[in-house]
Amino acid sequence: MARRFSSLITSENPNRMYGGSRNGVGIDRIVIHHNATINKNVAMSTWYTSSGNWTSAHYEVTPTEIIGCVEESYAAYHCGGTGGNDVPKMSNPNERSIGIENVNSAGAPSWSVDPRTVANTAKLVRDICDYYGIPCDRQHVLAHNEVTATACPGGLNVDEVVRLANGGKPSTGGSANNNKPTVPSKPSTSIPAGFTAEKGTFVNGDTKIMNRVGSPSTTAAQGGYLPAYGSWAYDSWRKVNGFTWIHHVYNGQHVYLPVREWPSGVAYGDFK
Repeated sequence: MARRFSSLITSENPNRMYGGSRNGVGIDRIVIHHNATINKNVAMSTWYTSSGNWTSAHYEVTPTEIIGCVEESYAAYHCGGTGGNDVPKMSNPNERSIGIENVNSAGAPSWSVDPRTVANTAKLVRDICDYYGIPCDRQHVLAHNEVTATACPGGLNVDEVVRLANGGKPSTGGSANNNKPTVPSKPSTSIPAGFTAEKGTFVNGDTKIMNRVGSPSTTAAQGGYLPAYGSWAYDSWRKVNGFTWIHHVYNGQHVYLPVREWPSGVAYGDFK
């Protein structure tokens, strides 16, 4: 039977968050995410029912905290796909899993995660596996991008999480972006056709922006959010599909960020 929260939590977020019935499906997977922001409160606020986002997670993890968000007895909306061609790679992904979100220690393009956060997530994973009898291995502890088409969990290494959860000692590079399946990173000079080469940094305004993976289109697979006032290094740009898009290669994937409506509109932030 699903419990409310792990006994490891340091606090419980009291705000109402999105969640639904598990419909009798047993919990047999854990899915690991990153916030795509260095602000835990900004991340959690996107899961409130008042946000209109229809996303959520069971836990938020930081270097010093494990925060209970959606009770384990409910399905959180963390890995069910975004519709269209984004079909999850396993059945009943939200109903059968527990979602763990991790705050980032740096923004794009690395989206790194503090080793202390990784260690806290490993403790939580071990506790969840023990409680539900889930094998603590990479077949049952998954990266978000192993379930749906996404750039999440950014720079968090799920292999390291599982290794630590099984009693391993911390290693250097514990938050490197080498989640299974490993995809060799392409050089940042891999400019897509039709894009104009230009190296720079975009600094966002006061509203988060969703990036897209694979193509510069609002119908492409969703990646993470660039948070308000976050920065995004880019190597090229193009005006297409109603927006000006900037591009970079992350973990072997082409990632695109809309920064201005085109042909009208003003930039959503500043360029450096």
